[in-house]
Amino acid sequence: MEFASLSFLSFVLITSITPGPNNISSASMGMLLGYGKTLNYLLGISTGFFLLMLGCSLLSTSLLLHLPSAQRYLKYIGAAYIIWLAYRALSASYTNESSHHLASFSKGLILQVVNPKGLVYGLTIFTTFLAGVNGDYTILLPWMVFLALVCFGCVSVWALFGAAIQRYMKNQKIKLAINVILSLALVFTALDIAGLL
Repeated sequence: MEFASLSFLSFVLITSITPGPNNISSASMGMLLGYGKTLNYLLGISTGFFLLMLGCSLLSTSLLLHLPSAQRYLKYIGAAYIIWLAYRALSASYTNESSHHLASFSKGLILQVVNPKGLVYGLTIFTTFLAGVNGDYTILLPWMVFLALVCFGCVSVWALFGAAIQRYMKNQKIKLAINVILSLALVFTALDIAGLL
């Protein structure tokens, strides 16, 4: 199909694997709990992402045409939530006991409600690359499933990376450096999303 172009697939893959709330929080959860105990969180992210894509497909034209100011407020709310994630990453102790509740399905799902990167991503896809098939859910639903699977693959890569470096977290200097790097990456993401960079 014409809309499954190299530019569309490149946009999807590059945007999905680059740092953002989903990927950075997945790396943090992978460090905290390992991949297996983070799986529910990753599934929550992917399910929420599918629902976000469904919402974006429904709102792609009307939101930007009739309520362009909504995007501005959503990005600030999302940026504030990402700053909170940055604080949590900076203060993370990397002990399983105190962090298991953070890696729940619902936490991953809720992250999508305030994920401005995901919202902008979805609106971009459905108002540009897939605009020609808006409203045709026999075509759009398989693409939404594809996007959710790409999301799951990318957050899994980040969580596996986090799990791989988990053993180094006993060293206080390394732990502090990783906490600072993850926190700064989240702060950068929040500032970028808020349009302050």
